[in-house]
Amino acid sequence: MRILLTNDDGIYSEGIQALRKRLEEEHDIYLFAPDRERSATGHAITLHHPLRAEEIKFRDSKARCWAINGTPSDCVKLGIEGILRELPDLVISGINKGPNLGNDVIYSGTVSAALEGMIMGIPAFAVSLVAHDDWDFSYAVEFTAQMVEWFKKQNLKKPTLLNINIPSLPREELNGVVITKLGKRTYKNSFERRIDPRGRVYYWLAGEVVDDLEEEGTDLLAIKNNQISITPISLNFTDYEMLEELKKMKLDF
Repeated sequence: MRILLTNDDGIYSEGIQALRKRLEEEHDIYLFAPDRERSATGHAITLHHPLRAEEIKFRDSKARCWAINGTPSDCVKLGIEGILRELPDLVISGINKGPNLGNDVIYSGTVSAALEGMIMGIPAFAVSLVAHDDWDFSYAVEFTAQMVEWFKKQNLKKPTLLNINIPSLPREELNGVVITKLGKRTYKNSFERRIDPRGRVYYWLAGEVVDDLEEEGTDLLAIKNNQISITPISLNFTDYEMLEELKKMKLDF
């Protein structure tokens, strides 16, 4: 298979390098990733300055790899529409250092890069390791490789984005794989007001995560239960319930 790898942690991040090494054993890998960390950039694209792509050769690797001075979405767009001569069969974004759960998918560069693939008609995975330190990608890499083999056997009727979150635990401590919906993850944000050495005011964003763990079937609850979460993501943001309600209202202005 032809697989395009990308991420938002940067081309030298442990997660994408571990995944590259594993997948290139069996697949043709084309890696397009930011030249530095681009976390929480959402679906931003670069319009106001040139994009540059530097091809990089990693030791003992047969994959072709490019470092891009843009966002994760830039990497996928440029890779597919500007550099590759043939479309990939699959886009994989990750493995991300940290979860992408609930509402976080809106801000996530990891998920947005995978979404860019789906927009172009190519199935995609966004893969994240749920940890905040002690990064052990070994099982997450193997699980992702298994997902690729599973994908090859399926006859998916339309381009699909699967958001995959894998707890950073030994395989024997995991409680299986569940198909989930996005949960409700919000933040109690706070802006700390500070003064720089020149006397100018600036603000530093901080916040506390608030997860709704009462709702059944969510990715948040799956991770709490030490399960691997797989959530299909749609591009369509239409609120169909409100759509029908609005149709019943009089718009006489």
